[in-house]
Amino acid sequence: MHRTPSALFIFALALAACDDPAPVGVDLVDEQSGAPYVLDLSAPDVTPGSFREVTGNATRALVGAVDDPVLGRLEAQMYVDFASISTLTQVFENNPVTDAAVMLVTTYVYGDSTADTPVRLRSMAQSWVGSGATSDTTLQVGDLLTESVENRRTFTMEVPLPQTWVARWDTTLRGTTFDDSFHGFEVTAPDASSILGIEILGTSLRAVAGGDTAYFPVARSITRYTHAPQPDDDGDAFTLQDGRKRTAAFRFTTEEVRETLLLNRGVIRVPADTSLSINAPPHFVRPAISQLQLDWITTGGVRLPIALANRTGGHFDFQSVQLHDSLRAFLQGGSTLEHLEVRVPDSRNGISVVRIPKHDPAPRALLTVTPIR
Repeated sequence: MHRTPSALFIFALALAACDDPAPVGVDLVDEQSGAPYVLDLSAPDVTPGSFREVTGNATRALVGAVDDPVLGRLEAQMYVDFASISTLTQVFENNPVTDAAVMLVTTYVYGDSTADTPVRLRSMAQSWVGSGATSDTTLQVGDLLTESVENRRTFTMEVPLPQTWVARWDTTLRGTTFDDSFHGFEVTAPDASSILGIEILGTSLRAVAGGDTAYFPVARSITRYTHAPQPDDDGDAFTLQDGRKRTAAFRFTTEEVRETLLLNRGVIRVPADTSLSINAPPHFVRPAISQLQLDWITTGGVRLPIALANRTGGHFDFQSVQLHDSLRAFLQGGSTLEHLEVRVPDSRNGISVVRIPKHDPAPRALLTVTPIR
């Protein structure tokens, strides 16, 4: 059966929108189509951008301080609240609490990998919300409760709570008003020489009563960052560091494209220079960013998260169904694209770093296309 040119075009567009980003439509080439090829578009420059950095209720929170010889001083404060337990034992409920501690599970370090960490706890003065909270959130806190020097080399840091706190919260820990009455802690370490990542899953408030132990899980958390000004970028690369509300922005143009193209596959490739991590001082850990988010910024200023990519070798390759559909509209001249931005995703807090070359190599759009004639 003979396909009309219009039917062929509609059918090919439907195939291009499928979940598989691999090239499609290659076997549909007929007298109305040319041979597929790769259209390689290069971004002329990378410039800094900014975004609203959400740190609340991420899978990891941060605490500590570090004086980075390259990037300056950075601090992270952690706010954490805990949830009640519906299955407390009768032994626990009927005996006074004799011991309590905050258990912090560490899975990340930036800075001195050997030094101990002096952790401070302050009580939270009022209830607060973690969901949607940003990295510059300010909360009201109470007096200093305790300070404990923790061994960085242990997987779980145990910060004991003073007996005055235990006596104050004894009946609340064993009763039914815990969620309404208790608002958690501010956890800081301003005199530390590293910033630690605290895994939310596994971190808990531990309490002992009558010989039974209860672990109250985390209900909400926020990481707040304070840091020295961003150092100037050199002429060759752009420094992207988590925790600084910074993005790397770039754009492509199709001004030189003179034919109608069907998009079979689209990849945005962003080069990654990890030399800051490789060349860190002895015993100083400066992790490299391993995952980036690609955002599509419209002409109206709307930010649309469109693809995630893990670093592979010296670059990030972004692919997704949403990116494919957006690039197809971009090629056909119906796109509202202003520019693209890469940033660290909000799901997992860190202060890891990567350098993105400004010009050579530049971010590229690698588009497998079929010309329609």
